[in-house]
Amino acid sequence: MSLTPEACAAIHWDVIVVGTGMGGATVGYDLARRGRKVLFVEKGPFLHAGFAAAPAGLNEQIVRPATAPENALEPEAAERLAGGRWPHRVRARTNLGELNFRVPTGCVTGGSTAHYAAALERFSPQDFMPRSNFPDSDDSTLPEQWPVSYEEFEPHYRAAETLFRVRGTQDPLHSGGDSVLLEPPRLSPRDAHLLQEFAASGLHPYRVHVGCDFVRDCDGCPHGPCERNCKRDAAWTCLIPALIEHGAFVYPDCEVTRINASATVADGIICRQGDTEQVLTSEAVVLAAGAFASPVLLLKSDSPDWPRGIGNQHDLVGRNLMFHGGDFVAIGPDEPLSGEGAQKTLALNDFYHADGQKLGTFQTLGLELNIGQIMQYLRETAESSTAWWKFLFSPRPVWWRKLTSPIVRLGAMVYFYAFNFRHASVWVSIVEDLPYFENRVYPDPVNEHDVLIDYRYSDELKRRVHALRDRLRDALGRRRLMVLSHENKIDFPHISGTCRFGEDPASSVLDRDNCVHGMSNLFVVDASFFPSSAGTNPSLTIAANALRVSGVIDDVIDRKHAAMVAG
Repeated sequence: MSLTPEACAAIHWDVIVVGTGMGGATVGYDLARRGRKVLFVEKGPFLHAGFAAAPAGLNEQIVRPATAPENALEPEAAERLAGGRWPHRVRARTNLGELNFRVPTGCVTGGSTAHYAAALERFSPQDFMPRSNFPDSDDSTLPEQWPVSYEEFEPHYRAAETLFRVRGTQDPLHSGGDSVLLEPPRLSPRDAHLLQEFAASGLHPYRVHVGCDFVRDCDGCPHGPCERNCKRDAAWTCLIPALIEHGAFVYPDCEVTRINASATVADGIICRQGDTEQVLTSEAVVLAAGAFASPVLLLKSDSPDWPRGIGNQHDLVGRNLMFHGGDFVAIGPDEPLSGEGAQKTLALNDFYHADGQKLGTFQTLGLELNIGQIMQYLRETAESSTAWWKFLFSPRPVWWRKLTSPIVRLGAMVYFYAFNFRHASVWVSIVEDLPYFENRVYPDPVNEHDVLIDYRYSDELKRRVHALRDRLRDALGRRRLMVLSHENKIDFPHISGTCRFGEDPASSVLDRDNCVHGMSNLFVVDASFFPSSAGTNPSLTIAANALRVSGVIDDVIDRKHAAMVAG
């Protein structure tokens, strides 16, 4: 028998965790296995509960009303939410123009990890000293260093790699100690060929670190939720074990609208399911709603004690917004080899630092190229240059100069790309974005569900994206490399930095333990806490940090229990 909302509200929880993505599910799981009374509150649906691999007894740990609440969303938003995607529009005011779009982040049990390709890479030790990587970026708010060192993070990285069953091989260029890795799946003939070819050319490829068990016929579920408990998303790995093995509860389809707090203590939350609003109380509150939603929730929770929003006494909540830059790139093998099998397989960090510049990683995306994507690339190339056919060869062979008909040129171009890239592997470069005070996210004053973004795509980021692209072309050969993405690509799912942690309350929202400065029991554990974005996937660092902070939260609950007994 599941818990009713009324029964849920009657319980004083040890901790309420807002959001079930990588940070929230991991910290809640660790607190539940420590014996804490944990309630997860999730805006999105519990899709995993309907999958065949869902364990028996799961429904008993879900907070459900007697009758399903009415859905007041517009049809498009309702459809997105039913599929586990963020339903509401985001308006972005950028130096590239205004955008009004559906942000590609998760809104479901597991959060964005339900849709990720499960790349779980460590940041490098140098990433914890960000200012030294960008000594000339005077207008950025980059700190000299993180308030926590790589050495302090390292045991939590190892614990997270074990928890999420990370597979891969050691990066030969990583200097931060060996990762705890399981054996990766067999490479396809195409990817095995690329691995050997890259190594022979002096590069240092390795098997990308992926959280996936790769059961039979598994491709890693790069497109969406895994129904077989194979991809190590936050729901299968942490949320569901917390519910089944450690007695936690989850309240899905429930939107948190406010944090109840005095000047120093968070008492709980106000949440809404359908038309029903409830007050839930706890000893500690953990925000893990994502770097879009967590700062917006803090800003909406204004009060006489916090007139500008909780933690916002220095106008920092929502600021220092970061994404990642980079390219989608198709690499055609020398031979027509099969790419059937796992797609998220390879990575290299030869250009993470190059020629005195901090660039980023280069790894397989987890998707295969099709003829439609090739044709889209050709259309965009034709639209962007009056001499688009010149991009075919460098240098052009003699026979090409004899062709004068545009139709013949077009046909030859289509044939060239379709032939050379029909077995291509699709890769992505991830280039570090820098924090700037004016880049921020905040509530939309017109629509209560929407958020606003102010973002400037900096010239220095554009230069570094182009620098990495040029180095890849030089290393891999221009004829075999096709850039698929638009100029100024922004990796929206990798949002971070909007509640950065640090030692000084005047320059950070959170302390070194991810607790809001001035508060005793309000924590933020999603990617909001990043003071810099690094040049690789953020998920493992979010999980490692959640494991690091859970012990601190456990101690806070202990102290509050002791004070209650003493008082």
